Amino acid sequence: MNPQTHLSLGSLCALALSSSVYASDIEPLFETPEYLEHTWVDEVLDVFGADGEFDENKTIDMSYLPTAYYTPEKKFGVGLLMVGLYHTEGSSSTEQPSSLVVNSFISQNKSYGVSIENMTYFNQGKQRLLLDVELHNEASVYYGKGIAAGDVDSNKHEFDEILYSFKPTWMTAFGHHYYLGLGGDVTYAKADKLEHSESGSAVSSRELPSGTSAGVVISSIYDSRDYRLNASKGWLFQLDAGVYQDFESDNTYSLYDVELANYVNLNPVPGLIAWQVQGQFSEGDVPWYALPDLGGSSAMRGYIKGRYRDDHMMMGQVEYRVPIVQRLGMVFWGAAGSVAPSVSALSDDILTSYGTGFRFRIKDKINLRADVGFGQNETAFYLNVNEVF
Repeated sequence: MNPQTHLSLGSLCALALSSSVYASDIEPLFETPEYLEHTWVDEVLDVFGADGEFDENKTIDMSYLPTAYYTPEKKFGVGLLMVGLYHTEGSSSTEQPSSLVVNSFISQNKSYGVSIENMTYFNQGKQRLLLDVELHNEASVYYGKGIAAGDVDSNKHEFDEILYSFKPTWMTAFGHHYYLGLGGDVTYAKADKLEHSESGSAVSSRELPSGTSAGVVISSIYDSRDYRLNASKGWLFQLDAGVYQDFESDNTYSLYDVELANYVNLNPVPGLIAWQVQGQFSEGDVPWYALPDLGGSSAMRGYIKGRYRDDHMMMGQVEYRVPIVQRLGMVFWGAAGSVAPSVSALSDDILTSYGTGFRFRIKDKINLRADVGFGQNETAFYLNVNEVF
């Protein structure tokens, strides 16, 4: 599962009980009254290490949160979310901490998985090591390539997606806020028990063949954000270019990713505006599991992940993030995007989505997020950690 689980009613109720979820210079909507400074909810969360703070004296300051969710594909499920913050040797207290996020789940229909994201800062942040690991066997869908195919409900194919992915990236500073990165990407994917959802009949695995691919990725990054996992100011401009070998077909293909994001403090008005534009482009015979797509918890929330995919993708989203009181905050957003077989066709058919969500601070500037997104014909719920961008 991507670093994402889906929202349960119980989790949402817990969120609503109690954030200065954003950086201290972001103006909250209400000052925290004395009787909410430390409630019984905080005492319970303290037991799990979710005290809303970062203890620099610990080797790694961990939080452990049980989660529950329900989706039509995975049915009812439970999981464990682990978040850790730490400083490497020689780091100062003014630097943003390194982070470890582990998200695991198991569901009623036997979907299961774990995702790991670990960012470690060395030498006052001049070197960075990002490790992304994803292992899952979960219910998924495939409608074909393009928006037209995704719009047709009868194109829906259901399958169990078995995926193992390992992506390390080493980044080194070459100027003020500027980094060059070199990374790898090894992925194995299999579409198991593939069947047409309307007829319930099995479909040949040749439509979605199993595959193993490996690639080398070069990154150019300008990053002036004050805090990677929950920025309150600054810019991110990142370009990634990767060349891959598909070992099953013996074909090579290329993937390109561009992202531009900015964060604007509205002080003295409460909250901030965050916006992002992202494009993913491909060349060559790209396997189904590597195609650019829309949907899921980070790109066009409100659409099921995997419904809309094609050779190219472009999307933009804008969020208004506002701390409400104590550890509770809210987010409101709108997004628009498209997938297409060519770059010039990306403007032919535009998808839109909008939504809102709660934020609850479990560590220093680390939020649990509960979102509901509305697409043009569907609605989706998400429970995750950290901001979308």
